Amino acid sequence: MTDRNVVVVGGGAAGTAAALAAREGGAHVTMVRGRTGATSLGSGALDGMPDAELPTLDLFEFGACHIATSAGTIRAAAGRDRALADLDAMRGPVLVARVSHPAWDGDALAAAFAELDSRGFVARDVGLVLHPEERAMQHAEIAARHDDAARLARAAERIRDALSGGNFGAVLLPPWLGIDRPRARELSDLVGLPCGEVLVPVDGPAGLRFERARDRSLQNANVETISGWISNVSSLDADAIVLATGGLLGGLSYTPATRAPFALGYEAPVTLGRDGRPFVAPGSIFGVAPESLLWPYAPAPAIESVGILVDTTFRAAPNIWACGDALEGRPRTVLAALATGRAAGRAASR
Repeated sequence: MTDRNVVVVGGGAAGTAAALAAREGGAHVTMVRGRTGATSLGSGALDGMPDAELPTLDLFEFGACHIATSAGTIRAAAGRDRALADLDAMRGPVLVARVSHPAWDGDALAAAFAELDSRGFVARDVGLVLHPEERAMQHAEIAARHDDAARLARAAERIRDALSGGNFGAVLLPPWLGIDRPRARELSDLVGLPCGEVLVPVDGPAGLRFERARDRSLQNANVETISGWISNVSSLDADAIVLATGGLLGGLSYTPATRAPFALGYEAPVTLGRDGRPFVAPGSIFGVAPESLLWPYAPAPAIESVGILVDTTFRAAPNIWACGDALEGRPRTVLAALATGRAAGRAASR
């Protein structure tokens, strides 16, 4: 432990990785976080594996995999929330749960997956909905109910009944396997076969599971957390500051029809840029034409690349580092956020 005091602004994937890395470097770390950011809206699929060291969280499994989605497709990923089914680790035929919920169609999904994968997918009734009110619940609400050990055991019993008489090798389920932590492994042990969730784009539990895993990791690392907003980084009492404030879902604002359409939502002595240079938007006396900033009207849309300019160590200004979606020209992915956050936090702790 050193006397170096590091403040991380932002509590998403980048901020979490930065805080943990700075603690590993021996610094005292405080995280200031406000509203939910892009990480908490994620699906649980991880894309774009960077050639960099990643932090350890009890949520993610890193490595190439294939994931079934609620749109009836099978997609490749570079990692996943541990509750999501990794089809590469499953043997067929696969049972697709048929449940009584309006946001789930097991028959349609089984038919769609069967067209894409030769192992075989078969829908069967699985009584996972126990109470009438659950038919009107969001996926995340039902997932929270399966944090209860008795409810999970009941689900395992229903799944084993559905497997009876079939030669199944795995089970695909709605995104209902826990909020406090992924419950897929526990359920798989109870059932005796690999069980996992199908990926959903909205209202799934993956973002909430990230928040729980983040809080556990920060508590175990003795990172102090403060809820609130930063209006000016000069008000922070710190030897080093890491800005993990996100893009347009976080610390970057977009104001059309102005000479400077992009701006930080707080004051900091850093420079917003694009293509490695300070950002200058084309415009007229009426401001910037929005179509000049967005796809498909612009081949390299500014809205996807504008961010804080940094050097090779992610330093944006003396004693200030930046990471994640706040960066200029970096991929807006969870893996990139984890990698750049870890690098920035490590540099800030030195």
